[in-house]
Amino acid sequence: MKVILTSDVSTLGKSGEMKVVAEGYARNFLIPQKLAVPAAGGAYRAWQHDIASREDKRRREREEAEIYATRIASTTLTMGVKVGDGGKLYGSITSKDIADALGRRGITIDRHKVDLEEPLKSLGTYKVAVKVFSGMSPEVTIIVEPKG
Repeated sequence: MKVILTSDVSTLGKSGEMKVVAEGYARNFLIPQKLAVPAAGGAYRAWQHDIASREDKRRREREEAEIYATRIASTTLTMGVKVGDGGKLYGSITSKDIADALGRRGITIDRHKVDLEEPLKSLGTYKVAVKVFSGMSPEVTIIVEPKG
């Protein structure tokens, strides 16, 4: 029996996939647990339409991510900070600070997407990767200099 999975099933597949399973498995487990629907008539056509719309949405997201990636790669952030003896910073520059600085430039990024292993604690120039899409991580240049 052909079914379309409505949820991820660890032993079978991911949501949205069409699978051929034993009729008893489908009728007694998958369908009553609302993990799948029969792939017949309207459900099958809806599934095909869903695949097309998902691919279209993914293509649009990728194009938008490419625009963000070029903007991020060409951006240089200059962060003025208070400095103590020996070039040590008072405090540090975190991924949240970088995300906020990008936001002020019109590039809205979640702070969890900034790939910063540990906060920046000294003066200098750094390249920090920002994850914008699967397999796409442009680097923003950050210049940490003394304030004033």
